[in-house]
Amino acid sequence: MKNSKHSNTTISAYQYKMADQTIIVTGGSQGLGLELAKYHHNNDENAVIIILSRSEAKLINACKKICNNTEFSKLEEFDTNKTRLYYHPIDLSNAGKVENLLPLLAKLPTIQKTYLTAGGASVKLFRDYSISELQQGINMNYSSSLFLSHVLLKNELCKHLIYFSSEVSFFPFIGYSSYTPSKTSLKSLVNILRQEFPDCRLTNVFPGNFASEGYAEENLTKPKITKDIEGSSKPISVEACREIIINDINKGYDDITTDFIGWVLMACDMGLNKNWNYSKFWFLQLILGVFANLIIIPIYMVILKYDINKYLRKAQVSDKTKKQ
Repeated sequence: MKNSKHSNTTISAYQYKMADQTIIVTGGSQGLGLELAKYHHNNDENAVIIILSRSEAKLINACKKICNNTEFSKLEEFDTNKTRLYYHPIDLSNAGKVENLLPLLAKLPTIQKTYLTAGGASVKLFRDYSISELQQGINMNYSSSLFLSHVLLKNELCKHLIYFSSEVSFFPFIGYSSYTPSKTSLKSLVNILRQEFPDCRLTNVFPGNFASEGYAEENLTKPKITKDIEGSSKPISVEACREIIINDINKGYDDITTDFIGWVLMACDMGLNKNWNYSKFWFLQLILGVFANLIIIPIYMVILKYDINKYLRKAQVSDKTKKQ
């Protein structure tokens, strides 16, 4: 298991042959996880696909979409002669349940790839969250990836893990106080694991906005100031997001953004936070990052601070009016 950027091996060597291999997708019941599972089921004829999520009903519905209602089964009934598609309902933020998954995983053909897509964003002001919502954010966006990757790496069960952070991990701003810290933690985790497991390929994806079920839900509670900072750009489709990720993985990139603004934000986050030869046009990112951090970002941050303070003053006046 070698990382494409740690050796002189050509990129084509990392376009794995999936015969008699296993691909695991967490969060595979909907959104990007479902699209990734569909892609591999349709394009890797002999690969075994396993989707994990909390809801059994959603998993069954997802399996029907993936294989057009042909055969699929529970992971406990694993048999490569029966079907190529399996599902397993599990709360991946429960450490004990993830550890108990080990006997099932150990029976599988080589786990070539694991997509750690499970997660979701709830976007609102910090004071508007309940404690349970904050805990749920940590569970969904950090613990679920942390626990499963620990089992896989410790037991040398997987050759390639694909983590899903977010481009907001490069630029934390108002409204994302639950989501961003967990995604930033994932970014740091991957950088550390690359040092501890140099023979395992570890990819970190930083998606921008894409039109999934989760994106529609987060916009229901998203503060106006958050929408203003994000701007009016339209989210890309889930299918387009999947294509970008698959193409960049096959080209050997391991720090992947899905839109131009994400690439620019990554450039501004270079240095000790970045293994800078893992991303597309990393040498241009170095140059842009130096220029932006010296000139553009200081000016932008002054403007941003003014806008946020203006928004908060209006919110305080509104709150006082409601109380009167």
